[in-house]
Amino acid sequence: MSVITISRETGSAGTQIVESVAKALGYCFVDKRILGAILSKYGLISFKHVYDNVPDFWEGFDSQKTEQRATTISMMNKALLAIAKRGNAVIVGRGGFVVLAGYDDVFNVRIQAPLEARVKRVQLELKSADYKLAEKDVKEQDRVRDSFMDSVYGIKAEPARAFDLVINTAKITPERAIGWITEAARALDKSALGGERLVSKLEVDPVLADAVAEVLKG
Repeated sequence: MSVITISRETGSAGTQIVESVAKALGYCFVDKRILGAILSKYGLISFKHVYDNVPDFWEGFDSQKTEQRATTISMMNKALLAIAKRGNAVIVGRGGFVVLAGYDDVFNVRIQAPLEARVKRVQLELKSADYKLAEKDVKEQDRVRDSFMDSVYGIKAEPARAFDLVINTAKITPERAIGWITEAARALDKSALGGERLVSKLEVDPVLADAVAEVLKG
């Protein structure tokens, strides 16, 4: 019943790794699309805007937008807890490792690589010979992610100590990374975990839990 959170940099092969790990373990794959589907059941249709955009300076002067953003983020965090409570999930994206920090049955992973390696990988994905264009895309996605983590969780740089495993895919192949993460998750499932810091012991809103179950079964 373990849970894996995976934080990944653009161009680090993180998506490939996450999907393969979820498939190998038979776990639910949870990304921003799934979170958006859960939050939409509560009428929070602004999730994609909050998640994928740098906050506009003038939004800070609009009390309605500020409140809407705060509500969306609060519900996103509650949804992450409800997903973790359900167990057997690979959660990819921003903030999972923060919301679920300190739980013994959660395995937090960081997938990263130097900028040049990431740009070259994105070039291949885009089938583009233009290095500068790929570099611009990577840097922009980094900027949006960094802004989100700073404005939502107060984290300007994701520290290695926040993760149980950090993998540099410029040196470690995605295939080996998949094997490491899968093996670690299976070992975690087999270990006898005690104490109160378990997501399996979380108390979550039953209505939200039902919404999570409905979306994950879909």
